[in-house]
Amino acid sequence: MIRKIARAAFSLLCLAGVVWFCLPICRGGFAGGSAFGIFICLYGLALALFYGRLAARGRWQRRAARMAAVLYGLGMGWAAFLTGLLVSYQAAVPPAGLNVVVLGAQVYSEDRMGDSLSRRVDRAFQYLRDNPQSQCITTGGQGWNEPCPEALTEKNALIRMGIRPQRIFMEDKSVNTRQNFQYAMDVARREGLDTQVVVVTQNFHLFRAVQLAKAAGFTAYGLPASTDPLLFPQYYGRELLSLTKWWAERLFLGKG
Repeated sequence: MIRKIARAAFSLLCLAGVVWFCLPICRGGFAGGSAFGIFICLYGLALALFYGRLAARGRWQRRAARMAAVLYGLGMGWAAFLTGLLVSYQAAVPPAGLNVVVLGAQVYSEDRMGDSLSRRVDRAFQYLRDNPQSQCITTGGQGWNEPCPEALTEKNALIRMGIRPQRIFMEDKSVNTRQNFQYAMDVARREGLDTQVVVVTQNFHLFRAVQLAKAAGFTAYGLPASTDPLLFPQYYGRELLSLTKWWAERLFLGKG
């Protein structure tokens, strides 16, 4: 009886997970992070519904069912570990008076950006306003579906908010987070900027971003920007995959 209740509860949890990972559709988006999360939830649901039947059929079916359950358990343990790393940076409070590195995201023109980048720029502005001696490096090149470099749109937005142009430097060549920091370090060295920095990005992305900043040579602290709750499931699934890739590169390729 207890086993049946536990199986039913787990099945409902998996179905709830499917619904949660579908929430980005409400914002008109559905990408790989959501698809990955739905796959994992359906994997768990299949185990809940069919494990007992397969395990009772015979030798190879029993072994296959057990292997699938073990892999799922290991995967859930790994996801819990990574989630703990993400949560550890949710309430990051950096020191005052440092320079700022803003990570790029989707832009639609030199003056219009996506929700995630808008939240990052707003957060960076608050820090720059409260620390008038701080300078800023905006980052991000021009993606295939963007009309201009992300760094330019960020710079324009900060200027409109009242930050003096002389305080803002651009890194406009990068195509991923690792390059954001590698090229930002080139800018910092060329302009003679202090490499103790505050990294501004979404809260779910902050742990990995700070690690990549340190690998590029920065002394880095995190400053989290908020995330649209309806888009968070998609970003969360994607970040689990990105963190797994980062760990693999770190362990097997020696990258920081």
